[in-house]
Amino acid sequence: MNRVLVALAIALFALAGLAPLAAMLPRIELADLGAMVAARNLELLGRTLLYGGGVALIAVALGLPFGFLVARTDMPLANLLRPLGIVPLLIPPMILAMVWTVLADIRGAPAAYAVSALSTFPIVALFSARAFERIDARREEAARLVGGWRAALRADLPLVLPSAACGACFAFVFTVNDYSIADYVSWLGQPKFSVYAAEIFANWRIESKPGLAVATAMPLIAITLAALIPALLLRRKGAMASLSGDFRQPARFELGAWRWPAFAFCLTLVAIGGLIPLARLFYEAGGAARGFELARVSRAFALAVERGREDLANSIVWSAAAASICAALALVLGHALERSRIGRALESFVVVPIGAPAVLLSVGVIVLWNHDWSARFYDEGGVVVLLLVGRFAAFAVLIATAATAALDPKLEEAARLAGAGPARTLTRIVAPLLRPALMGGWIGVFVLALRELDVTMLTPAANRTAMFRIFNQVHFGRDDFVAAMALLLVFLVLLPGMLWSLFARRRLELLP
Repeated sequence: MNRVLVALAIALFALAGLAPLAAMLPRIELADLGAMVAARNLELLGRTLLYGGGVALIAVALGLPFGFLVARTDMPLANLLRPLGIVPLLIPPMILAMVWTVLADIRGAPAAYAVSALSTFPIVALFSARAFERIDARREEAARLVGGWRAALRADLPLVLPSAACGACFAFVFTVNDYSIADYVSWLGQPKFSVYAAEIFANWRIESKPGLAVATAMPLIAITLAALIPALLLRRKGAMASLSGDFRQPARFELGAWRWPAFAFCLTLVAIGGLIPLARLFYEAGGAARGFELARVSRAFALAVERGREDLANSIVWSAAAASICAALALVLGHALERSRIGRALESFVVVPIGAPAVLLSVGVIVLWNHDWSARFYDEGGVVVLLLVGRFAAFAVLIATAATAALDPKLEEAARLAGAGPARTLTRIVAPLLRPALMGGWIGVFVLALRELDVTMLTPAANRTAMFRIFNQVHFGRDDFVAAMALLLVFLVLLPGMLWSLFARRRLELLP
């Protein structure tokens, strides 16, 4: 490892992801600590935990069978449904809420549960599908000889459940830290569904009390970190335990009469999570209740490009810049964490920015950078890129760490024996082998940054993004412009993955 590169990477990660949170700690006053045990906050915390736990269970109930069916069975069109199953994860949750609150006429808690489950079940499906593929065929063959396919499936489940549980942990964390879904379904009318992240937002934006916002956030941070640390352990157990040097690809399960019911189940999830929302947005862009016309669709897209050109450009440039920085960090930190003796322990610090609510990270950036000496940086896109790097770098680093674990260290040892220094070994030997993982991390951060809303709510410069423009505009009316703008954003989110699928010859590594 090149110590200079590692030191620079650690410094940049700390500046982007840890310093904003650390800058908030001195703002806490003694009176603010009472907020941690206030009756209202305890009630909100309990409701939020129930919300996150319920969504995680639904995500497992949907994602585990979906992952199994598309990865390991002879279900019709499994190869097509598998990538389509990721679409609900890529569509911004608020856009899913926009569609289904109208189509299903649901509000409040039921809407929040439904939208969050739709948005997070692909995480469990991704983890489960990969885990099912990594089971050695000889394990299944031995179980099948004893008790047939049912016995083989029972033998597989203990190997897959750690990965599914890891995905459930991430679904829980995303849900309890999300502000936009609960805000949107509550804004539509009663019954109001308040969550803990909204209280943190209110303490800063409405009460103007940064110390109170931090004190309020502490229990939620502790809970999310308590979910993420087991997720890291489960990730290693589920993703790596079943591989061996002479690994044999397992055979597909034959569903027989269950092929078409299984296909209907997967198609339904793909439809309600992706196809129907996109079709509804297209319908609304064409006039919806006023009478759908293709000419109106063209006018709506032209208006969206005219009004939102600057916001779309900002989103693309800032997200791409953040993704590129995160990919570089992932190469250096991901490799260092896996090869270092204390790397696995340091992973707990890497996930701290994920465990903190996005609203709190934004408040920390404001406290850290809203000064006269940094006014230019704070008012321009640089602070937005830094904010996005702090928010999402951990995902790219974890993906690179997992990919590094699969590399044979002897390749690096051979390079060093041939005279290559640490930096050259990293760039010439490690980086090419990690290209799918680094590209997966780049695409993952780019997608997450494009669809991010919570982190853009408070920082003025970050208000100039496409997602914030949609959020701001939808409160003034559901018009053709909002639908067209949402479709343009979804297209940008899906574009990198589509291009990789069309032109790349290797599978994209997207799992942390």
